[in-house]
Amino acid sequence: MNLFIYNNSPVWSQNMACSIKGWFEKEARFGGTFSTKLEFLKETEWYSEERINQYQITKLKEIIDYSYQNVEYYKELFDSIKLNPNDIKSLEDLQYIPVLDKESVRNNFEKLKNPNYKGDIKLCHTSGSTGKSLQFYLTKSAIQFRWAVWYRHRARFGVSINDKYATFTGLPAIPLNQKQGPFYRENWPMKQTIFTMHHLGDEKIPSIVKRLNRGDLVYYSGYPSILYALALAIEKLGLKISHFPKVIFTGAETLYDFQKSKIMEVFGSLVTDQYGFSEGAGNASKCEFDLYHEDFEYGVLERGSANGLQSDFSGEIIATGFSNLAMPLIRYKVGDIGTWTTEVCPCGRKSKTLKLINGRNEDFVITPEGNKILRFDYIFKNTKNIVESQIVQNKLGEIVFRIIKREGYNKKEEIHLIQEIKAKISPSINVIFEYPDFIERTNTGKFKAVISNIKKNS
Repeated sequence: MNLFIYNNSPVWSQNMACSIKGWFEKEARFGGTFSTKLEFLKETEWYSEERINQYQITKLKEIIDYSYQNVEYYKELFDSIKLNPNDIKSLEDLQYIPVLDKESVRNNFEKLKNPNYKGDIKLCHTSGSTGKSLQFYLTKSAIQFRWAVWYRHRARFGVSINDKYATFTGLPAIPLNQKQGPFYRENWPMKQTIFTMHHLGDEKIPSIVKRLNRGDLVYYSGYPSILYALALAIEKLGLKISHFPKVIFTGAETLYDFQKSKIMEVFGSLVTDQYGFSEGAGNASKCEFDLYHEDFEYGVLERGSANGLQSDFSGEIIATGFSNLAMPLIRYKVGDIGTWTTEVCPCGRKSKTLKLINGRNEDFVITPEGNKILRFDYIFKNTKNIVESQIVQNKLGEIVFRIIKREGYNKKEEIHLIQEIKAKISPSINVIFEYPDFIERTNTGKFKAVISNIKKNS
């Protein structure tokens, strides 16, 4: 449905539109072999260390040989470094393959596509926390495998695909200018109630709490920053959650201890999270003892360069995916930092463990409407001529886009970004563009996608 028509439709019609989209999403995620994959994963998560190693080596050999035979990029790469797929005999041998970064994916997009894959594929987009637009293909099977991995994680905490749940998202499912409740939308096929970060103003919180207290939502899922902002608002207004969810799952951002404790305090629930990324080349999910376990069936997560980090167990996350035959990613540098651990987890699972996923700690922008916006990644999804971008707020009512341009960047890109901001963030905020040669990092070398120079009590 056209965004203008959607925003000007009655709530029941918006619920219907969300549900029609949800019907297609449900089929894409949970159709086909999803159930078979989930049952397989519930068995393999208890594999011994030896069986895990054997499984990964077998899958690694398969994906490398397949990629060499079918994908031009890997054929040229392996030949140029005189590496035969048969030379890869262990996980340690991955080090002989050069790392694939995001810029290389952009520059070699056509060469990374598999022309011989004949199944259903989907063109996907991601921008990551840096505002860099990235396109890639995923197979239908790979999408279902990823959701099976995610629902295995949820099953550890007693929920299933049939449970009703709340989602807290950055996408504008509710019109930005809506002043009266309800401040949520229903996606009936997915059993999902949608809440957005754009509608967490004090005057809207009572309506949200009333919906949460209806008692039919078994669990919550969403960005930790949004759940944290909601928890603070509920506490500030002296409201109470009377029907606690069984568990809260967070993702897409780092879950910080201060966020976790406040969310648990206000919502009376266990909080857990998993680490994944849109490109679908790897994943790690927390267990009952709060450690991330590599989802070894989905891919290999390597610890790359430490880049000056103090911990001997920290490094860049490099992923090799097993399931996506349409556009395999081998030794893909995700852009995040992980901290591995050698401790034996008491849960009994033997896959490699991480104790921290570092990064993604962002400021927020305050809109003229009083909303706090913490993520802008979806604004950049359809841009192709931006190397990197950062959002800076120096004063209320205004934001600055600091953009590193590609050669093809022009005025149309500015117009598109302004339209996206007006439609999805705020219709009245002023947007200024700056084009520096370089975007500075923090003292620890981290990129901040959003910087606020406004005092938080303003």
